[in-house]
Amino acid sequence: MHKSLKIIGISILILILCRGWIYRNLIHYSQVGKRETITITNKNLQKEIQKQVENKLLDIHQIADIATTITNTTLHFSTKKASRNPNLLYTSRKANCIGYAAMHNGVANYLIQQNKLSNRIKTQHLIGQISIFGIDLHDFFDHPFFRDHDFTTIKDFETGETIFIDPSVSDYLRINRVTSDTK
Repeated sequence: MHKSLKIIGISILILILCRGWIYRNLIHYSQVGKRETITITNKNLQKEIQKQVENKLLDIHQIADIATTITNTTLHFSTKKASRNPNLLYTSRKANCIGYAAMHNGVANYLIQQNKLSNRIKTQHLIGQISIFGIDLHDFFDHPFFRDHDFTTIKDFETGETIFIDPSVSDYLRINRVTSDTK
């Protein structure tokens, strides 16, 4: 009995520690559309972003991490209809996957613009389909809420590196990168 508990405990620990790798190897995002970036104009949100940046030389990873931190600490997931405008979300704090991606994309874009990196780094708010082992998960749900799922991408044209982020999954599962074939 004691040995079985040890094995179960170790198995759970391995699953927790390797959750990102497991998720990225099982779950795949495919782009089916994109949404326009909403410019960050909320002065309090701008101040919050500036606090996170202080004296940092930004690259694609810092931009992704700062946008993720601000999004995760600001928003709480809701299945109800919510704004997708990050300027309003900063106050309301309730969002669905569209709002999470809009906030993440808006913050990343603000960082890119403020640090004069727009010739090198680009971010996009994407609409996607999620599949597991090649099976579209959206086929199993009739509710319009599950029709698609929003995520973001940040690309560095100088290095060729692209990062895919699902901000709502990041908030709840602490998985900060996802897998996609989006170009």
